[in-house]
Amino acid sequence: MTDDQIRLVHSSFARVFARKGELTERFYHHLFRELPDTRRLFKGDFPAQKEMFASILAATVRGMSDAKSFELLGRGLARSHARFNLNHADLKKAARALQTALSDVMGGALSPEETAAWNEAVAQLMEMLAAPA
Repeated sequence: MTDDQIRLVHSSFARVFARKGELTERFYHHLFRELPDTRRLFKGDFPAQKEMFASILAATVRGMSDAKSFELLGRGLARSHARFNLNHADLKKAARALQTALSDVMGGALSPEETAAWNEAVAQLMEMLAAPA
């Protein structure tokens, strides 16, 4: 990601995170539509899962300005998700689910440049998840 893209994600994060409940709801809606088999992976306390997702999103944004931190976070996520045997195509669908959720929730609240920066951040994170842990 470029420095400008990182700056755009950072500067818009408060607006996005203020709507984290809607964002996580829409993300899982789109994820289950894109990858119906993943629904079985989420047993137990689903509200806690949504909070964990929001926390990971916040940590990811915080780590973006430091390439090493961002890479370490990506590797950690890759390790924790390895047990799900998600392939590259699955991760592209998960990225699309998050990008679509952002669009649903933020609509016109993000500039086209901010939207592009968020989409790049999501795509880059999913690429890290696809890399061997």
